[in-house]
Amino acid sequence: MNINNFSPDTHVFLWDLHEVILEKDRSQWLKKFLQFNRKWELIRKLNKKSLAIFFTFVLEKLKFTKKQMVSEELAIAARATNNEALVDLITDICSTYVPIQETVQILHDLSAAGYTHHLGSNIGKTVFDNCLVKFPTIFGMFTGHSIPFTASTTKMVKKPNPDFFTTHLQKYNLQPHHVIFIDDKLINVEAAQSVGIHGIQFKNSQQLRNELKKLTIF
Repeated sequence: MNINNFSPDTHVFLWDLHEVILEKDRSQWLKKFLQFNRKWELIRKLNKKSLAIFFTFVLEKLKFTKKQMVSEELAIAARATNNEALVDLITDICSTYVPIQETVQILHDLSAAGYTHHLGSNIGKTVFDNCLVKFPTIFGMFTGHSIPFTASTTKMVKKPNPDFFTTHLQKYNLQPHHVIFIDDKLINVEAAQSVGIHGIQFKNSQQLRNELKKLTIF
C-alpha cells in the first residue's frame, strides 16, 4: 500500500479498546470483590461451566493465559443459571477502566483532521453498555462498532477470528484497504491483515503516534 494514500475522505480507523484506549485499574478488583455484598448468593449458583469460564477469565485478565476471554461469555453462562449476582460483579469489576490520556488525545487529533473512528473490541455488550454511560465523550467519537456477537451458529465471533473483521467490513460497507486497525495483540493485528486491513500493533501511545507519522497521517 502506498503510504501517501491515507486520507480522512476514504479511510476509517478501527480501534481496539483494552490496553489501547482504556486500561484496567486492577488495584480496584480486590476492593470491588470485598465490597460486593452478594458473594454467597453468587457462590451458591455457580456451576462447573460458569466456574471454568470464571477461572479462565481471571487468568486472562492477569495475563497468565493468551486465550482471549470475553466478559459476555461469563455473563451468558451466569444468566443461564439465574446467577445475576455474578453478572453484576463481573460488570462492576470489568468496568474499572481508566482512559489512556495520550491515546485519547490521538483520537481527538485524528478527529480534528477529519478521520472517522470505529471500535472493534472483544468487550462484552454488558460492559460496553456500562462504558457508554461512564465515558460518553470517548465513546461519542465512535460512529460504528463491532463487539462479540452470537451468530446463527450460536458461536460467539471474536478476535482473532478473521470473520470478526469481514463482518465489520460488510456491516459498514467498507473496503479492507480503507481501514486502519490498531490493537495491542499481534495475533489480532495479523488476523486483520489476513483480510486486507492495514494493521498497527499498539505498544504505547508515543509509538503509535510515530507509526502514524511514518504513514504521513500526522
